[in-house]
Amino acid sequence: MEQDLDLFGNPYDRGRREGRPSHVPSEESIINVMVLVAAGQTNREVAGTLGLDVKTLRKHYDHLLKQRSIMLNRLRTKLRTAQIQQGLAGSAAALSGALKMLDAVSAEKVSRDLQSRAANKPAPKGYVSKKEQRLDSARAIGGGGRYAVPVGPRLIANNGQAVATGDEA
Repeated sequence: MEQDLDLFGNPYDRGRREGRPSHVPSEESIINVMVLVAAGQTNREVAGTLGLDVKTLRKHYDHLLKQRSIMLNRLRTKLRTAQIQQGLAGSAAALSGALKMLDAVSAEKVSRDLQSRAANKPAPKGYVSKKEQRLDSARAIGGGGRYAVPVGPRLIANNGQAVATGDEA
């Protein structure tokens, strides 16, 4: 007995009229969802790529969609694990690539740590009087003119020569 198949290759029963068969998640479709979510696609784009409705996508893959923020890290971890397993199985190229990737991860972590330390370091806060604030803003304007900060007096020694101070350069 020859059986009719629908467009997707599924058996078609002429007596049944309820639409396409229900979706069954497979390992391949789970990986596809993980990759698409890690790439930053929206639910509508992921559903369109897999040929599903958004409601069907949410029904079967909601646990993956809720973890959008960690999906890229999870996928990278799986790739690194597979690469190291291939390297331990004898693939020198895979092991070399895994070691390079782990070195890059270590360098990224050190860079992030240094940046966070610099960002968390409090700026030195000392008391600045209103007069000092006005003087600083006047110095920032610079250029001389009517409202420029006047130059301080020069100290003169008995012999008429100017005395060097720390302010003059």
